[in-house]
Amino acid sequence: MPQQLDTQSASNPQALKHIFNKLLLERMSQAIGKVYPPFNQQCFLELAQELETVEMKGRVLLIRNELRNQLPQDFSQAVKILLQSTECGALNGFALWPYTEFIQAYGLEEVKLSLDALKELTRLFTSEFAVRPFLKRHPSYTLQYLETCALDKDVHVRRWACEGTRPRLPWGERLQEFVRDPSPPLLILERLKFDSELYVRKSVSNHLNDIAKDHPDWVITLLSSWKKSAGTEDAAKIEWIIHRALRTLIKKGHPEALKLIDVSQDAQIKITEFKINQKKFTIGEQIEFEFRLQSLSANPQKVVIDYIIHFVKANQSKSPKVFKLKALMLPAKGVGLITKSHHLKKVTTRTHYPGLHLLEIQVNGRVLHQMDWELRV
Repeated sequence: MPQQLDTQSASNPQALKHIFNKLLLERMSQAIGKVYPPFNQQCFLELAQELETVEMKGRVLLIRNELRNQLPQDFSQAVKILLQSTECGALNGFALWPYTEFIQAYGLEEVKLSLDALKELTRLFTSEFAVRPFLKRHPSYTLQYLETCALDKDVHVRRWACEGTRPRLPWGERLQEFVRDPSPPLLILERLKFDSELYVRKSVSNHLNDIAKDHPDWVITLLSSWKKSAGTEDAAKIEWIIHRALRTLIKKGHPEALKLIDVSQDAQIKITEFKINQKKFTIGEQIEFEFRLQSLSANPQKVVIDYIIHFVKANQSKSPKVFKLKALMLPAKGVGLITKSHHLKKVTTRTHYPGLHLLEIQVNGRVLHQMDWELRV
């Protein structure tokens, strides 16, 4: 699953929604027809015109609903057909999203059968979204099932166990019970913290970053214990997880998070010779700035540098967004030249408004420099 899904803009021919088109319907109907001859392929293809009228999730649901209409009403038979249709290799990735949606919509009371099917499908397309209704309806059984999956030999299955139990999975249904109490999936995290695959460890770190938004001390305590217990062969793995899991807290300058990555909030540092390419910008231009970071200490210092842009909102108040810049070891009395370009481009996650914005430079959680700049839209 990509970190950020497509914008779904009707004017964007690369939007992910266009995956769900007539060509996919043809491939899916042929794959199903091979293992279930009664499947009405012609009727299925008639969905194509209707798909063009809705966005991505709407397209997924239209296909799911038509599968329900055409497949046997007995859920176990229908799931068997869907799984068999994947064996020809014509369907994978996002093309299988309607399949996982089918299972979560119609299989909530067939827990083992559904989870077994999602486990098979997650090897081809993540089932992280589809497992969440099962965690809410059947929390104990589903959690035990995923704990076993955390030991599976397949990397995709192991990742599914971790990603599916994230409290705040992007694009996924929020698991409010895990937001309130992050401890139920702890065994899964423990089993995966030294996983051989970075793909899985990345999921562990993202899971912990979710938790850190509500329970920072819980996460710091857990990571501290992992750091102490890690042997020589696993120390680098845990260090990587720590830095990624604490990224939100580090941006906020959380003292204990900074301490865990050996960064001091009281670092003896100052910013000099700050320069910016201009003070007034329009959309499409780039903010280019540079400065020198001067160490005032007789000892080397580890520094984490971020920049913060306070974007103007519709009501002319400001909303800060923290961006990572650089981490480095500054020598005793050393000086580092830092440069950065920030593209003021149109994005779907933010509407740009004209007005006086603010740029701040943050070092080890402390703002050391700030300046105003103007955006003209």
